[in-house]
Amino acid sequence: MKTLRKLGMAMLAMLILAGCGSSKQATNAEIERLNQETELIKARQRNEDAKAQAEQAQKQREANASIGEEIARKQAAREADATEMPCQMYDDDEWFYATAMRQVKANSINTAATATLRSAQQQMRQKLSAQYKAVTRDYFDQMDTEEGSYERSHIEGAGDLVVRAMVNDTYEVCRKNTSPDENGNMIMYMTIKASKKKFLENAVKELSKDKELEVRFNEQKFRESAFKVFEESNEKEYNEFKENQH
Repeated sequence: MKTLRKLGMAMLAMLILAGCGSSKQATNAEIERLNQETELIKARQRNEDAKAQAEQAQKQREANASIGEEIARKQAAREADATEMPCQMYDDDEWFYATAMRQVKANSINTAATATLRSAQQQMRQKLSAQYKAVTRDYFDQMDTEEGSYERSHIEGAGDLVVRAMVNDTYEVCRKNTSPDENGNMIMYMTIKASKKKFLENAVKELSKDKELEVRFNEQKFRESAFKVFEESNEKEYNEFKENQH
């Protein structure tokens, strides 16, 4: 503002001197001097404007950088959540665990829990089916039973009933959500568990229903196969967990 005021005064003085003629001693040299001073004032004003623009641009860059850092921080937090797999648990001597993750909208968090539970139950179903097949394979290896025998067909077929009952009887033990991103999306994690003891008891109970099989079904051998498979599975999951940690 001061610079503009100086420029106005200089121009006014130049006009007055020019209008007064020789009586006011407004010589060409004086007018030239005033012209130079006016140009100098204009140059100073341009420099001040350029400086102000540069300062404004710097402030905008700093603001943009701050926004970018905040976005990056939130993204890193979400990625860390995904990497660490909240609620992740591993089979132990008593329980089977299954963990599911699902991207959901923050405004549908209540209905999303049901969908995530179904995903976890599907994983549990796959795990229990694999465990049952492994147990029956080990059992038949111990019993040296022929491939086409009645007991093999019945024992393998009973697995579907046992697994279905166990999946319907799972327990939710953990549920966590990430913070919503800029689009309102978040990730829900959920872990459920199923009792190994009950799984084995249900299998033995189902297999003992058949009177023809009852005579030939060796419950002790079946339990030994189950304990062996469960122990090997626990060790495998633990080793995979340790490898992922590295």
